[in-house]
Amino acid sequence: MDRNPRRARAHLKNVDARFPVGRLSVITGISGSGKSTLMRSVLLPAVRERLKKERGKQRELFSAITGAESFETVYEVDQSPIGKTSRSTPATYIKVFDEIRKLFGQLPVSRVRGYSPSRFSFNTEGGRCETCSGQGAIKLEMSFLPSSYVPCEDCGGRRYNPQTLEVLYNEKRHRRRDGDDDRAGCEFFWRKPKNRAALSLLVDTGLGYLKLGQPSPTLSGGEAQRLKLVTELTRGIGRAQNERIRKMRKPKSTLYLLEEPTIGLHMADVELLLKVLHRLVDEGNTVIVIEHNLSIIAKRITSWTSGRRRASRAERSS
Repeated sequence: MDRNPRRARAHLKNVDARFPVGRLSVITGISGSGKSTLMRSVLLPAVRERLKKERGKQRELFSAITGAESFETVYEVDQSPIGKTSRSTPATYIKVFDEIRKLFGQLPVSRVRGYSPSRFSFNTEGGRCETCSGQGAIKLEMSFLPSSYVPCEDCGGRRYNPQTLEVLYNEKRHRRRDGDDDRAGCEFFWRKPKNRAALSLLVDTGLGYLKLGQPSPTLSGGEAQRLKLVTELTRGIGRAQNERIRKMRKPKSTLYLLEEPTIGLHMADVELLLKVLHRLVDEGNTVIVIEHNLSIIAKRITSWTSGRRRASRAERSS
């Protein structure tokens, strides 16, 4: 089944487009050829309209669309920031922060001292550094210049007070979770079953170098985009587990739209990203990417050719 937006007119000359459902598709072309317009201004609102989320609002952009009933939802994985304040971090975004706090709250030292998991949150009073209110930095207001931040002198940017930092897990301080290392701490915490899936996906997408406590506003657009992919994959694992438990019918797939996710990536990271995109497709989803990277385009052509050959062999054998 194909999805087919017909007579797309948003800065386009009545273009008809077809995208295979359940496959990875790449939109490419020269700058200004209408790639983003087709995906973000036509396809995205068209599918949303068909799913009755924005019914009738974008009807003037296209004449008809078929095949959208194959999807349960459509999700644009853009490069917008995942958080606007320093309190938002990769650990909070991928939902591993709560489990890490529970881990430190269950340690013998924490029990003797009466520390609960909330003690290890930099958003609440008690365990955080009160000088910087758990932000790790002090904001300096400038009259005619943009505001700047300097590390907190009391906690040294660690966000917590000395009593909280005395609690050790496997001879490591709680501050390791908050990014005092050069690595994300994935290898340190991944043995916890509830953290394993998200942290493994973080490494699989090439983000193993991130600090789990790094403020979200300091992440690049590509890093934010890949963190969103990690979150979606983690949700997919949870949905699959619930599906097996409940033995219900298989839910409809999701349509993922990405725009140039390989910008600024090393070739090794591009390969990792490709594996993640193919993993989404293997789970029954549809992925459409705007891309100029020749590796992505070549991989897509090879995959499409192999698929056509398999289909031809199946037809001949039948």
